[in-house]
Amino acid sequence: MTRKSTDNTVEFETVSRRHMLAATGTIGAAGIAGCSGNGNGGGNGNGGGNGNGGGTGTTNQVENQDISIRYIPHGAPGQDPFWSAQSEGWEMAVDQLGVDAAYQGPDSSSNFTQQVSNVETAIDSGADAIAVTLPDPDLFQEALQRAAEEGVYVIVTNVTEQSFLESGEQSMPYHGYVGQNEAAVGSTLASNTLPLIEEELGSQPSRAVILNHDPGHSALSMRQDGIEQVLNDQGVPHDWIEVPGGDPSGVISRLASFRSSNPDTSLVFTLGPTAGNPAIDYITNEGLEGEVFHAGCDISQSQAEAINEGYNLAAVIQQPALQAYLAAHYLTTQVGSGILTPTHTPTGPTFVDASNVGAVEKQIETFGVA
Repeated sequence: MTRKSTDNTVEFETVSRRHMLAATGTIGAAGIAGCSGNGNGGGNGNGGGNGNGGGTGTTNQVENQDISIRYIPHGAPGQDPFWSAQSEGWEMAVDQLGVDAAYQGPDSSSNFTQQVSNVETAIDSGADAIAVTLPDPDLFQEALQRAAEEGVYVIVTNVTEQSFLESGEQSMPYHGYVGQNEAAVGSTLASNTLPLIEEELGSQPSRAVILNHDPGHSALSMRQDGIEQVLNDQGVPHDWIEVPGGDPSGVISRLASFRSSNPDTSLVFTLGPTAGNPAIDYITNEGLEGEVFHAGCDISQSQAEAINEGYNLAAVIQQPALQAYLAAHYLTTQVGSGILTPTHTPTGPTFVDASNVGAVEKQIETFGVA
């Protein structure tokens, strides 16, 4: 399979039939190769083949060449390690499946208007099925309704409607969700982190701060709400500040400014690697290990190392590569075989600290983020 990239659209072109037939098989129901033949030994003629040696057969990869699927997230690979991991997970699945596929992110992360336009473009281009994230669900009502009317199968990944997570209610048509329950992320992170920092400091933190790198993002709002609820319940003073996503030096500057005015701050929560990685850098650059601690959502290589070193207490992970990987398989098996997507496939939240960070190190090495 060849890969070509234009801006933040990554297209995957199917390889030749000869290379398809050479494939050894794939992971998941959509990628199991099947072979058939007539005659002795499973083929036409002697020796199990059509003539000398090999057999004749088909693979699901060859059949999948006529299936067109699109992944339309709100993040752009290269601007955030999270979305680079998603792109790689999608590419891994597409390589296995042999479908006509493209990852179509916006030119800049969280450009929701362009994301909606990408959905419309995918419908216009004749895509059979689409996976989409819903960072601002109201914006997608018309596009997803049109997809349903035109017979385009749609699933949601990474972030969906809060009503769906709370009660299963949908305000627009889609056929399943692959991702974590964002409503539980913040509370899971905070409730498990506070006992850890108490072990380090001998008491609860004097003050905590939450860094939000995209305040208009519904999932980040749910994460922040969950963290704040736990901090309120435990009587921990806290604030939240907006930091510039995609600008590590800007994140460090805003955090340094906040802590200059609030020197009693000993716990920093972040809502994704875009803010988490610079927060770790701030702690190490200022020599604050053992005085200021971090806990965040999603985990990068630097954050995993910081967990092992003790000043990054914990993370809650959702496995972004797995979300995109499963989305490609779900879309392909539905279009090709009519298999229905599960209502909710949870990929998290999973709490990670020093006791189990080793279990995700391979995933981090492979994709950059878990």
